[in-house]
Amino acid sequence: MSGEGSIFKRSDGRWVAAVSIGGRTTRRYQRRIRRTRGEALAALNELKADRLSGTRVSKLSLGEYLRAWLDDSARPTISANTFRGYEDVIAHLEPIADVPIAQLTAEDIERCCNAMVTKRGKVAQPLSPKTVRNAQVLLRRALGQAAMRGHVRRNVALEAPLRRVPRQRRPAITPADAKRILGAVTGDRYEAAFALALIGLREGEILGLAWDDVDLVAGTVLVMHELVGSGPNAVRQQLKTLASEATVPLPPFVVDQLRAHLARQRAERPIAAIDGGLVFVTAKGYAVNGSWFTKHFQSLLERAGLPRMRVHDLRHGAATLLVGAGVHPRVAQQLLRHATSKTTMDIYSHVSAAQEREAAIVLNRLIGDSPGDSPRTPASSGNGVPSGQS
Repeated sequence: MSGEGSIFKRSDGRWVAAVSIGGRTTRRYQRRIRRTRGEALAALNELKADRLSGTRVSKLSLGEYLRAWLDDSARPTISANTFRGYEDVIAHLEPIADVPIAQLTAEDIERCCNAMVTKRGKVAQPLSPKTVRNAQVLLRRALGQAAMRGHVRRNVALEAPLRRVPRQRRPAITPADAKRILGAVTGDRYEAAFALALIGLREGEILGLAWDDVDLVAGTVLVMHELVGSGPNAVRQQLKTLASEATVPLPPFVVDQLRAHLARQRAERPIAAIDGGLVFVTAKGYAVNGSWFTKHFQSLLERAGLPRMRVHDLRHGAATLLVGAGVHPRVAQQLLRHATSKTTMDIYSHVSAAQEREAAIVLNRLIGDSPGDSPRTPASSGNGVPSGQS
C-alpha cells in the first residue's frame, strides 16, 4: 500500500528505508540509505511523517540554501548595508556550507561557532563573540523560514544556545574630551564631518549627506539618507526607520565649520561636478569609504595622543554630554533619533566618574551624618533597654 514503507538490507551491508508515493500508474519511491537497521527504521519514520505533513525536505546544502534565501527572500526586506553584512556572515559559515540542510544538526552549528572564535590557519583571525552571535541569529532566521515552508523538519538552529556577548562600556565623553577631539581634527579635510558625529549623526548619515539637505542660514540638516558603498559605485539610500529621519538643528560652531568646508570644496571643483552633490567627498570627488573614514579618524587621535575610539563612539558621547548637562532624556532621544528614550538611557548614556562622585555627595547631604556628628544610637526606653526591645 502506498505510504506504508519498508526497510531492507543491501548486499553491501547498508540498510535502506523506502516509502512509495502515488498511485499504481504514478508510483515513485523515496529512499534513505543508513548504516544500521536502527538508523534505517528512524529514517523510515521520518519519511512517513514527512508524507503525512506534506513536508518536502530540501536536497540543497546549507551554503546553497543560504545563498538562495539571501538573494530571493532576505534582499527585498533589508538595506544594502545589512545585505553586505549577511554576505560576510554566510562566508563565516563556510565550514558547514556543504552539509545538506536536511541533515544539519545543532552540533554542526556549535562546532562551526567554536571554530570561529579560535584562530584557523595562518591568515584567519578569531572572530568576535558578536560576529558569532550574528551568525547564529542569521541561521535561526533562515532555517526558521525553511521549516515554515517545509524544506526542513525543524529549525535546528534554535537548539544551539546563542553565544554570550560581553558588554562593552562605551567611553563617557566629557566637555573637555570633546574639545580635545575637535582640536585633534582641526584643519583636517573632514573636520566638519567629525563635528557632525559629535552632535549625534551616524557615520552613514554623515557620508550620505548632500548639500541640498543642508540649510546654513537656518542652521539645520535634513537627515533622510545614508551612504551605501563607496567610490564611483556609492549610492544614497533612504534610512531604514522613519524615526531616524528628522531635521536636526546645528550648533553655531558646526555651521561655521560647514561654511568653511563648502568654501574649500568650491575651490577644488564646482559642486555640480561632485558625485551626487555630496557634502563630504575625496580629493577626486568620490564618495568616502566608511571603513577608511574611521581609520583616518583614529590616526588623527593617535597623532594627538588621544585614546583610540570609533567614529560611532562620538555619537555615544553626544548622549553622554546631553544627559550630563541635564538635558531631559526625551529631548536627547529626539536629537539622537532613537525609537525610545530607553535606548537613549540604557545603551548610549554613561555617567562620568565626576557625576557619580557628585551624586554620592548629594546622597550624603540628604541622608548621611554631618561632619562632627557622633554616631547615632537607638533611643532608650528609660530602663536601659533600647525602645522596641523591652
